[in-house]
Amino acid sequence: MIINSITINNFQSYYKDITIEFGKGLNLIIGNGGKGKSKLFNAFYWVLFGDIYITSEGWCSTKLLPRSASGSLNRYEFINKKILSEAKVGEVVSCSVLLELTDDNKNQFQIERSVSAKRKDSDNWDEVAAWAVSEESVKVTFETRTGTKTVVDDIAEGKIAELFPEGIRGYIWFQGESLDTLIDFRKKENLKDAVNHISYYPYYEKLSEIISLAKRKIEKAESTHLKEANRQNQEAKALISRRDYLRSCIDNEEANKKRIEGIIDQIKIALADDEGKISGLAGFTGLVKEYDDCEKAIADINNELTNLDNRQRALLPSLWILRGTNSMIRKCKSIIKSHVEEEYTAPEKKYLDNPSRAKLEEILKNKVCYVCGSPVDEEHHEAVEYITNRLRLQEEYLREMEEYTSNLEQSKQFNMFVGKIQDYPDSLLVSLGQIDKQYGDLEDRIEVLLSKRKKLQGKKRELDDKMEDVKRRYNIDPRREAAQTSVLNSNIRASRTNLEKQQGLLRACVASIAENKSKLEVAEKEYAKVASASNVTSVPETEWKHISTFLEAICASVQEKARIELLHKIEERSNEFYEKFTEHDRGYKGMVEIDDDYSIKFDAGLNTSHEDRKKMSIINALLSLNQEAIGTYYPFISDAPTSSFDPDTTHKYLMGIKDIFGQSIIMTKDVVIDSDNYKELFNEKKVSRIFLLTSNTFGKTEGEPQINEVATHVERLK
Repeated sequence: MIINSITINNFQSYYKDITIEFGKGLNLIIGNGGKGKSKLFNAFYWVLFGDIYITSEGWCSTKLLPRSASGSLNRYEFINKKILSEAKVGEVVSCSVLLELTDDNKNQFQIERSVSAKRKDSDNWDEVAAWAVSEESVKVTFETRTGTKTVVDDIAEGKIAELFPEGIRGYIWFQGESLDTLIDFRKKENLKDAVNHISYYPYYEKLSEIISLAKRKIEKAESTHLKEANRQNQEAKALISRRDYLRSCIDNEEANKKRIEGIIDQIKIALADDEGKISGLAGFTGLVKEYDDCEKAIADINNELTNLDNRQRALLPSLWILRGTNSMIRKCKSIIKSHVEEEYTAPEKKYLDNPSRAKLEEILKNKVCYVCGSPVDEEHHEAVEYITNRLRLQEEYLREMEEYTSNLEQSKQFNMFVGKIQDYPDSLLVSLGQIDKQYGDLEDRIEVLLSKRKKLQGKKRELDDKMEDVKRRYNIDPRREAAQTSVLNSNIRASRTNLEKQQGLLRACVASIAENKSKLEVAEKEYAKVASASNVTSVPETEWKHISTFLEAICASVQEKARIELLHKIEERSNEFYEKFTEHDRGYKGMVEIDDDYSIKFDAGLNTSHEDRKKMSIINALLSLNQEAIGTYYPFISDAPTSSFDPDTTHKYLMGIKDIFGQSIIMTKDVVIDSDNYKELFNEKKVSRIFLLTSNTFGKTEGEPQINEVATHVERLK
């Protein structure tokens, strides 16, 4: 099968009609993030299956939006925003995707899915109330022996299902994000499901099923005819009835086993879907948690600052008003100290005797010193001043002594008070020091909190930008998406509990089948013994039963041999691809190892890039073996399969893909235009087309364009 072209009209980021023609070999679509790669991938999937991929949700039917995407996208929103913004009230906007392809028998098919939206009378064009969205319509046009035929809606959906069986869709049409759900090294069921979906092995299972069904019908016919032929042989009839009863029990248990296995498969699908959603939500959950933690940290700081501010207000009138009085207290201490020192210091004696006051007055009167006879008169004024000063000092001393004696008696009570308070300044200074320390510690704490808040506010601004970027890129609210995590976790727990219950029922059912088969074997031997010893009439169906039993055993043996051989082929082919994808690596890269029980050996020494390359090697091996075995060739279409690869690894992967599939369409951002790798791809014959996706802003040169002012532009480079 080859996809010839896709025409996209007003779908998501594609404005008006854009047609992209594809060729055989590798069709490479290059574009940076946000340029329309995933939207192109959505266009392929939507036209065929009516689903679009929403990050964190997986594949969602546009018919069920917004319910299927938990409100993250409304139905009108997958229609191009520019065409919506240009519509006038009453105008109808159409949205469609047309796919043209050729199957392996050279039959031409045109598949088209479309929807329309009518503009209602509303102020804002970008809201649910502004649009009445029609039901989707799908039609398939193809050539028959009697001419061109067109089928629509349910019949058209059935025709698409014939072209692309449901089991194979996830493998030929997969997002890089869904790789883990297709191949998981820790879950061997994944590879088993893949083998059942996209290999020739189920044909052996179908053959075994046909032979077993034929055997059951032969056994029933044999029992009926044996009973009729041996009406008179009660022992034989009893053993035949017992065989019939045991076979009936086995058939019932087999049907019950199949029913339980179906329930288990449904639970596993639901579990895988929820786990996939949880995995997709992990990025949003982490972002939202980081954002919430940042907001909480800021709120905690604001609360603490409020508490500190309230504490300041409470303490300010009673304690902090004393701040700055240290110098006054120290001055008071100095005054008290000076008072005490002066109060308890007696006046110094000042020439109170030798000579006495009488002798000094006598010298002045006689004008001559009675000791040395020196004259003391006006001519010798120095001597007069000396004697006069001695008299003055004596008078001053006597006065001070009189005051000292008087004060000592009068201020006894005051001095007792001074004695009590003379230690107060030191205590007050200690208390003031504690108040200053308390104030300083509080101010330091406030300063630290303000600094932390400033950093957190800067971080919050960065997280705000990330949240807005998610809203802009994916058109979803990360906070609302992350809120689903608890619901999904609850669903997962319930699914696992139910799974364990059903697995228990399955084990009991298998045990019952084994027990009844053992009893049936005993009954068969007893019947054979009776048949050989007595006159039991045989019937032709018995021989046919023996033949079908023989064929059933052979088919089971061939089926098991084919299964193991297929797993070995998958391992061998996977390693061929893995070697190509890791050809340039010089470090440890391991190899693909698959056991007979479908388990894939997990290598803890590998990095994520090597793990992804292993998984993609296995998928590519399955698809290529399927093509070779049953001659059905599907195009391989993938969006961002190399997101975890470096440029060289991406290049090797693309060089390998071109040789595996008759047609592949790969969308990636990991090829740099004008690089040596790009030039090598450009010159490869099996690289038939290269397209570049860019943004068309319709002449807008200033400011950031709004969502309705930008659309995807497709340029063919090769």
